[in-house]
Amino acid sequence: MLSITKSALAAAWLWSSLTLAFTNPIKTLNGSDPQMVYDNGYYYLTSTSWTTVEITKARTIEGLKTAIPTVIYDDKSDPLRTRNWWAPEIWRLNGRWYVYFSTSINGTWGEMLPSLTQWVLEGGTGAPLDEPFSLVGKIRPDNYHGGMLDGTVYNIDGQDYFIFSSVASDDESPNGASLWISKLLDPTTVGPATMIAYPEFDWEHEASAVLEGPAGITSPSGEVWVVYSADSCNGPQYKLGGMKLSPGADPLLASSWTKLQEPLLVTSVENGLYGPGHNGFFKSPDGTQDWMVFHANRNSNGSCDAKRQTFIQQVQWNEDGSPQLAPPLPAGTEIQAPSGECKKRSTLA
Repeated sequence: MLSITKSALAAAWLWSSLTLAFTNPIKTLNGSDPQMVYDNGYYYLTSTSWTTVEITKARTIEGLKTAIPTVIYDDKSDPLRTRNWWAPEIWRLNGRWYVYFSTSINGTWGEMLPSLTQWVLEGGTGAPLDEPFSLVGKIRPDNYHGGMLDGTVYNIDGQDYFIFSSVASDDESPNGASLWISKLLDPTTVGPATMIAYPEFDWEHEASAVLEGPAGITSPSGEVWVVYSADSCNGPQYKLGGMKLSPGADPLLASSWTKLQEPLLVTSVENGLYGPGHNGFFKSPDGTQDWMVFHANRNSNGSCDAKRQTFIQQVQWNEDGSPQLAPPLPAGTEIQAPSGECKKRSTLA
């Protein structure tokens, strides 16, 4: 009886000693354009590292802060992969891991943007880092010819879609960088693309007419949303907006989507976060909570560079079914870890 009591006390002490919280920021350098997945006891975080594709792995969110990233690809032999290695995202599709990212040629800004190209890396069928990733090639709709960046994947009613931001000619994208969508026919092939959103509200183009960084999420009531970044990332006007898919409508039609009139997440001078944007969504380990990873600057003069930092906080839901993302919590705020994470930390049998 005494030994059982001691074991119980030891278990209780170990459980109570576990850190069930984390603080932001998660990454203080190269923390922009983040995306995360949770798989079999580990979080996997990607972000823009500018010259490589990297994945950071840890059992806990707090652990991501000290984990050493693994470089999974850095081949620059193609002139189209010389510069601007941006926004990698990792997805499990058809039982295998894939990473999508963009690069460009080396040149002037005007030359680089139209050359932006989306690439696909293929990994293995086990854990994301169990097997090496190899380059499959470009991914591009046959009917689209401009620059592509910030590609993401989202499943709607059993069909995978590829959503990306355009940097295109005036005839393809006459109102600035816009959002396009196409069916993902297989993990490396897409069908024809259509434009579903462009900068139209004043808050979407205070400094620059840009929509980018799309990320899909479904509400507890089943509504499909795409959250996107709006305006220029070179200042505090960068922000998140959202648009909802009409129930049962064709995602490939612009008329199927309705934008929110006001942004979802904006600069908080009071909390010291400027230009919050380019987010990704992920589920808690037990699948009961929605969480968001995003980047922000810590000063009002921050711009589109490596000093943007990674932040994580929980998504709440409004009564009208829209995601509640604001406010961006101040750096250093203690945040309770996602539901189910603590169970993965215990070393007890």
